[in-house]
Amino acid sequence: MKVFFQVLALAVVLASQPAGASDAPNPDAFAWRGTLALPAGASLVRVDVPVQALMQLQTSRADDLRVFNAAGAVVPYALLGRSDLSHAAPEAQTPAYRAYPLFAAGAAKPSRGAVQVQVDGGANHSSAWVRWDSAVTDGATDATAQPLQAALFDLRGEQQTLDALHLTMELPHNALVPVAVSTSADLKDWTPVATKGPVFQFDGTEAPSNATLELRQPLGVKGRYLRLAWAGQSGVKVVSLTGRVAATQTAPEPLRAPLPAGTPDGNSLNWTLPFATPIAALHLQAAQNNTLLPVRVLGRGDAAQPWRMLASTVVYRLDSVGAGTSNPATPLHGASVRALRVEAGKGQTLPEGGLQATVEFAPLPIAFLASGAGPFTLAVGRAQTPSAAVDASLLGAVAPAKLAELPVATVAAVELHPPAGLAQSAPAWLAQGVPMRTVLLWLVLGLGVLSLAGVAYALLRQLQSKK
Repeated sequence: MKVFFQVLALAVVLASQPAGASDAPNPDAFAWRGTLALPAGASLVRVDVPVQALMQLQTSRADDLRVFNAAGAVVPYALLGRSDLSHAAPEAQTPAYRAYPLFAAGAAKPSRGAVQVQVDGGANHSSAWVRWDSAVTDGATDATAQPLQAALFDLRGEQQTLDALHLTMELPHNALVPVAVSTSADLKDWTPVATKGPVFQFDGTEAPSNATLELRQPLGVKGRYLRLAWAGQSGVKVVSLTGRVAATQTAPEPLRAPLPAGTPDGNSLNWTLPFATPIAALHLQAAQNNTLLPVRVLGRGDAAQPWRMLASTVVYRLDSVGAGTSNPATPLHGASVRALRVEAGKGQTLPEGGLQATVEFAPLPIAFLASGAGPFTLAVGRAQTPSAAVDASLLGAVAPAKLAELPVATVAAVELHPPAGLAQSAPAWLAQGVPMRTVLLWLVLGLGVLSLAGVAYALLRQLQSKK
C-alpha cells in the first residue's frame, strides 16, 4: 500500500503542476538556434527570422520563439508585423473602363465617327478601326469589317499607376488564354507590357479560374491607350477593365523553401509538414514540358481532421510557347496546416515526374532589447511553448514608424537538431496536440493501478492461506 500511495502522490503532483511550470526552457530545448551578430553599441535591434528557422516553428503565432543572452535569460522581444514597419495604403482600384472592339479595315470606307488604329508596327502596316461611341456588345458599323481578336481601352485620363488589370470577360473553358498587352499614346506606335500569366476558366465545382493580368512592372497609363489581344483564341469577349493601383511601398519578397517529394496517394500528392508557420503561398511546378493540370490544394491540422479546401489553381509549363511560361505561386493566405494535399482535377492524372512544391512565407521581423551580456541567441522550435513576446511599443517607447530604422542584427552561426529530453520533444508516435506531460501522467496513473492490483492480489493470497 505504501508504494501505491507514493505513486498516487506523484500523479497528483504532476496533475496539479501548472502548464507553464516547465515552460521556462533554455536554448538547448529548441530545435533551431542561431547566434546573432549585433552592430557595435546597439541596444535595441531588429532581426529577420531566417527561412530555416520558420521551417521549425511549432505554433502559427510564433509562440515558440525566444531571444536569449549569454546567461540563458530571455531578453524582451516583440514580433513585428507589416503594420509596424510600413504604412502602405489598402488596395485601391480604378473605375471600370469599357472595352471597345477593333475591326479590320475593309474595302469600304469606315462609317462616320470611326478612328483608325495602327495594329502592327515595322514594315507590316495593318490598320483597324474603332468607334468610341460603340460598346463591345455592339456590332460592326461596316458590313465588310471583320472583328479582330483584340479590344481597346481609353485610359488617357487615368492618373494612377497600375500593377494589375482585372478583366470582366467571357472565356472558352478548360484552356489557357494568353493575352498580349500593349500601350500607345497615338494609336500608331505600341509598347508591349509584360504580364505574369494567362487567363483561364475551368469546368467543375470550385474549379480554378483567373481573370486578372498581373503586370511585371508598375505601369503609368496617363495619356495612353491600352490594347489587349488574344491571337488564335476564339470565344473570348472582353467587356471591361478595372486597374489595381500600385502600392506606394514595395512589399518585401517572400521567403521560399522547397518541400521534399510528395507521397503519391492515388491521383494526389501528400506532404507532412514539420512546421506550423502560416503559409503565404504554395508554388507547384511541373517537371515535364507541355503540362496543363487543374488541381485543388487541401490542408488539415492532423490526421484526425478532414481535409479542407485551401485553393484551386492550374499547374502549367509550356516551354515551347515564346520564351516559355509556367504558373505562378498560388496564394494560401496564411494557412497554418500540418499536412498538404494536391489533387488532380476530375478526369485528370498527375504528370509524369510529379510536382515540385515550394512554400512561401511572409517575412517575420522581430525587435529585441539587448539586455545582459552577449552573445545573443535566436531560438525557434519547441512544442507546447507559450508566447513570451511583448508589445513593440514597450521596447524603449520606440514609435512604430522608427522600428524600420533600427540597426539590424545578422545570424552568424546556426545549430539545428531535435531538442533534447523526453519532456521537450514529442515522439513520432505521439498524436499532435497531446502534451508529453499528459502522457507521463497517464503512465504514472497506470503504474498506480498496477500497484493497487498487486496489493489486492497479495491480500487475497494471504486471506486464502489463512483458511
